[in-house]
Amino acid sequence: MPPALQLLLAAQAPMAAPAQQPPQAPGWLTESEAARLAGMQHPARRQEFIACRYALRHLLAMAHGTTADHWRLDAPEGRAPHLNAQHHGEEAAGSTHLSLSHSGAWLACAAAPHPVGIDLEVKDLHASRRDVLALAGMACTPGELAQLQALDDGPARQRHFLQIWSLKEAYFKCTGTGVDFAAIRRIECRPAGLPIQGEVLAHARAWHGATAGGHAVLLSVCVLGAGGLLPCSLQVDADIAWQGEGDWCLVALPG
Repeated sequence: MPPALQLLLAAQAPMAAPAQQPPQAPGWLTESEAARLAGMQHPARRQEFIACRYALRHLLAMAHGTTADHWRLDAPEGRAPHLNAQHHGEEAAGSTHLSLSHSGAWLACAAAPHPVGIDLEVKDLHASRRDVLALAGMACTPGELAQLQALDDGPARQRHFLQIWSLKEAYFKCTGTGVDFAAIRRIECRPAGLPIQGEVLAHARAWHGATAGGHAVLLSVCVLGAGGLLPCSLQVDADIAWQGEGDWCLVALPG
């Protein structure tokens, strides 16, 4: 049996290429996916959509020992993709949860038996001129903001902020609400294994590394509840030099 939580990180272009070749092309997208694609005018956005949809099928195929064209996905507007119930059955559709993220020329996707959220951030930290503390004021708890202020202004501060942001983005994908700025500053990211005071909302795992071109890569996956992270398998179809990983808890602050 495959691990309960399957993850894939890949460059978009290699995923888009086979998706546009036989036997996938041209009819491998479902009706709802084709409708979404038809509404996209920008070529880069169309390629991104195709790459992400094929990546999900590729991930499911690896996990279940099938071919990519076995999988049929629906594409509801404003919601995560899910299995087509008519093709795969109501039980399979209801017990397979999918999540997608993309950043620049990269994508990440996840499949799990419970609600899951994935977020990918690929950034050139040395070229960024963002005011991290201003952004943190809108997205971080007082404790997280203090951590950022203790770091020198530069790549280290930006990386730590992106870590926090990525974890929270993955959490809100789990909930299906999208980022809730009314709640985000009351949710704190804490390393797993430390004493926890407060309600544990979710568990997450995060990886950080760099692309061959030197861009920072931060990948986060999140599952709801206090029961811990599911056993997971990360497949990487990209040139990434990993520098570390860690487990986290997302905790609701009182008040």
